[in-house]
Amino acid sequence: MRKTIEATWRDAFLNPEALVAPKVNDLYTRKSMHIADRIQRMQRINEIAIVIGAPIAWALYAALGMPYGGAIICIAWVGLIVVRRQFPHITRFDAPVSVDSYQYLKAFQQWLKNRLAWGRRVQRHIYALTFIALAIGIGESARGQVLIRALVESFPDLTLVNGVPLILIVVVGAMAVVVDLLGGVIFDFDVNTVYRHVFRKLDEMVAEMEELRG
Repeated sequence: MRKTIEATWRDAFLNPEALVAPKVNDLYTRKSMHIADRIQRMQRINEIAIVIGAPIAWALYAALGMPYGGAIICIAWVGLIVVRRQFPHITRFDAPVSVDSYQYLKAFQQWLKNRLAWGRRVQRHIYALTFIALAIGIGESARGQVLIRALVESFPDLTLVNGVPLILIVVVGAMAVVVDLLGGVIFDFDVNTVYRHVFRKLDEMVAEMEELRG
């Protein structure tokens, strides 16, 4: 009885002496390296975009009369990249020596999981800091100053801290805490928006290999 295509591929993948095995294994090796390289390339592009975009955002904020808010955002996001670069095991995947394509992908999948877990723990706080920077920027802008003065004139008994109503500081602080608590959710949404398709490809490839291995 003739073997099915699936059985032929399974035998080739598992049996290195099968006639078609070298071609099949080479195919999986190239596909594994391609998906790993693609994900790492996308991550590098994302980091470069942040390093280039943050100073540009600072300049735009300064042009709109919000230099301090822009400075905080720039320092926070560029600082995130600098800190991340201090952890080579997070920023670079070192492929195990002498492993097959399945073990290579599993190792890469675990490295990616660790990288995302690190990013979730750290980057979640950057969102709250960004929110505070935006609030400071709005407060220091000409329109923000007009609103603050109007609020003070309407409620002269308000407690002021450096000319800013204490109640505003408390509200902004409370909202920043909420953003920080939701930082993990924001991070997951951010990552899924950019990488969802390629992550799905990685999971599908690993699942396919596991099925072939029986």
